[in-house]
Amino acid sequence: MARERIEIAAGDRRVTGVTTRPGSAEAPLLVALHGGTYTSAYFDVPGFSFLDLAEATGFTAVSLDRPGYGGSDPLADGTPFFAGSATVLDDAIARLWADRSADHPGIVIVSHSIGSAIAVHMAAGRPAWPLLGIALHGVNDRSPDPVVNAWNAMPAGQPIAFTQEQRRMFMYGPDGTMDSDAVARAEISAAPAPLAELLEIVREWPASAAQLAAAVTVPVHYALAEFDGLWLVDEERVEKFAGYFTSAPWTVASLFRGAGHNIDHHRLGRTLHLEQLAFAWACVHRRSPAIVG
Repeated sequence: MARERIEIAAGDRRVTGVTTRPGSAEAPLLVALHGGTYTSAYFDVPGFSFLDLAEATGFTAVSLDRPGYGGSDPLADGTPFFAGSATVLDDAIARLWADRSADHPGIVIVSHSIGSAIAVHMAAGRPAWPLLGIALHGVNDRSPDPVVNAWNAMPAGQPIAFTQEQRRMFMYGPDGTMDSDAVARAEISAAPAPLAELLEIVREWPASAAQLAAAVTVPVHYALAEFDGLWLVDEERVEKFAGYFTSAPWTVASLFRGAGHNIDHHRLGRTLHLEQLAFAWACVHRRSPAIVG
């Protein structure tokens, strides 16, 4: 489907992205935040597009380039990456809401990987715009030692570019879970990652995730892939991470079977997308608290 490219002035930083056509006024505005080594196009890879499905089911969805990706300006030197990104994106979403508040009951964030860590930072800060819920996937707070060691050994002073072979190893499940050309097709969204975010996800984030999550007061949807190569994965890890959201009115959490870290680009990616869209609708129309494990 055709996309409109957007550019937003967020304080002294520019934030870029893409948007679908306007959807139903009953549905929340969806704001998607990509993970590391990908741009906003992560959510719009042909054949795996979350934006396509969102638009087809009546939602307006905007996928933003996080600072340092796509056309978005990088953070100032020395700025803590997750907190600084959350501040810039908070400003950008406030601008979006100022333009679209008459068309939606509020905003739901849909995020992947490092984008999910930043979404938790934003939600914990209680933004001024009406955040209705956050849908997180591809994040936890404990990585395998080889991943931690690899990120800590990255060369300083330059962005980190992954090869397709590295993406295949870390971010995708076994051959039967994905099309043979899935990694290559997703290369349209690939980009070098600022080293600072790779270091923060294995250093500061594990120490701060629980405290930040406890400050989130909106519903949470959380999924961790069965074959995620970047996090330690089992039912206990899913339950423990979901349990950090002690102030959320309700939480939906699952170990997502049959996919790797980039769930969106697997054969069951649409299953996750439908779950996220149902969650976003429920954030508007569901009033009774509940917890689903």
